[in-house]
Amino acid sequence: MKGSVRLGLYAPLFVASIISIAVGTFTGMTGIWGFAAQKQVVPEWIKVSHAHASWWAVLILLAAIVIPGLPLASWFRKLLLAVALICPAGWVILGQYAYYHLGVGFGKYLMPVFEIPLFLALLGAALVAAGFRVPFITVEGEVRPGKYDIMSPIEVERRIFLVPTLVATLGVIVGFALAAYFKAGGEPIRPSALVQLHDHLVLISASAVISLLALKVLNVSDGVFRVATRVMEVSLPLVALGLIAFNLLGLHSIVWVLPAAIYYVLPVLAFLAAVGVLPKATAKELPFMPAIRVSLAVVFAMILVLVAQGAYIALAWSTSSDVTVTFKQPEGLSYPGPYPEKFIGTAPAKGTPRGLENAHLSPGSWSHVAATWLIMLALVGPAIFVEKLRKPGLLYMFLVTIPLAPAFNMLGRYLAWWPDLPAGAPGR
Repeated sequence: MKGSVRLGLYAPLFVASIISIAVGTFTGMTGIWGFAAQKQVVPEWIKVSHAHASWWAVLILLAAIVIPGLPLASWFRKLLLAVALICPAGWVILGQYAYYHLGVGFGKYLMPVFEIPLFLALLGAALVAAGFRVPFITVEGEVRPGKYDIMSPIEVERRIFLVPTLVATLGVIVGFALAAYFKAGGEPIRPSALVQLHDHLVLISASAVISLLALKVLNVSDGVFRVATRVMEVSLPLVALGLIAFNLLGLHSIVWVLPAAIYYVLPVLAFLAAVGVLPKATAKELPFMPAIRVSLAVVFAMILVLVAQGAYIALAWSTSSDVTVTFKQPEGLSYPGPYPEKFIGTAPAKGTPRGLENAHLSPGSWSHVAATWLIMLALVGPAIFVEKLRKPGLLYMFLVTIPLAPAFNMLGRYLAWWPDLPAGAPGR
């Protein structure tokens, strides 16, 4: 198997990503306008569904970008497409909504029925992308584009997928354990930072891959890309070890924030590459790169602010594994964990760390969605909008509007936290 994989887009899987992000967006809007704007506590299942479906969309889109260059069996492609189309919406509607909102007891058992096949299918694709020839799901011979594949000239080293796949898999396994032991049993998650051990390992791993793919489409020199790859390979396992020590040994949060600072080099490099200050490779750049660079620079600037904000929260407030500003615990309910006697936040709230946490989580996540979309457009946008549709103006429209979405989200979150927010404004 070659040491690199050619990037592109498997169009049907892109559609599955759109459906997943639509489900995540709808549940999030339901939480904001159905509850938070009415000054009601947002049900936990809405928050969890919103976050999971939205980030599943990112992982599905990353898979869609690498699938055209992988030697996958036809049946596995179809299986991956099927679970990507069905499982996110099924998990939210027939699992979370049915069990927690409608009170259908059987919905609890449907959640893993949807979640586990999606995880295994994405894991199989990620392992093949990392260079493993997984039995039964791979085929011999040269990779040929399928009917619905759009290819780009960009190739990326397979090694960038290995460590993120392993670290993210650990995070997913922790998530399954939390659901099986704590959530299914109706018990509080103790220590509550086990939630961070689950989600941060997945999100930081995905963020690292997104940053590396951005560096590749931005045509940085081989030397810069090698340094970035090594930073990823060092930082992600250290973040995992730090979060494990934070939870199991009761150490200060700095044990995982310091390794995360090493990871932070990756979005810094992506931003510097976007503004054009890093050395470039001799290869010819992709079309429309001046516009794409501006959009990626805006998105990674937001990522830098919002990720750093998460570190500040961890060092200022969430210094103990039993203290978190992520959720306000509704009275009479035990999830997600124990808190100080006087908890100082609700969502979104002015002058409290919970409002800052909203800004870290929501626009921070949507900025990564935007970055992934922009990478996809850099790879195949000209082929779609110029060669096929002959509508280059549409490409420019997307390059402008995609960064604006997380930017407005970020502005709204900061305004919701702002102490001088006018009386009567939603979220005050």
